[in-house]
Amino acid sequence: MVQRFGTAASGSAVSFSRRAPVYVRAALAAASLIALLVLFLSQASAQDARSEAKQACKADYSRLCAGTMPGGGRIRKCLGDNYASLSAACKQAVDANPPK
Repeated sequence: MVQRFGTAASGSAVSFSRRAPVYVRAALAAASLIALLVLFLSQASAQDARSEAKQACKADYSRLCAGTMPGGGRIRKCLGDNYASLSAACKQAVDANPPK
């Protein structure tokens, strides 16, 4: 092990190892990997929820909002405007996925 000596604020000698930067890099790489995994899993779960909501509201959309162009929250608004006429499954999906 290679030691380098410096002086700490208290005046005592401080030794450094060449292995320390390797451990720091490994820890940072592991933390980055974990953060990416959490990010991807949360996005996948949000996409699953949207997919389930689309499936639950498909019949209601066809019946109540067929002329509504997708995008810009127009379908969500149409379903909200017709909330009383929605099926129970679609109401649950709309309530579970509030607008952003």
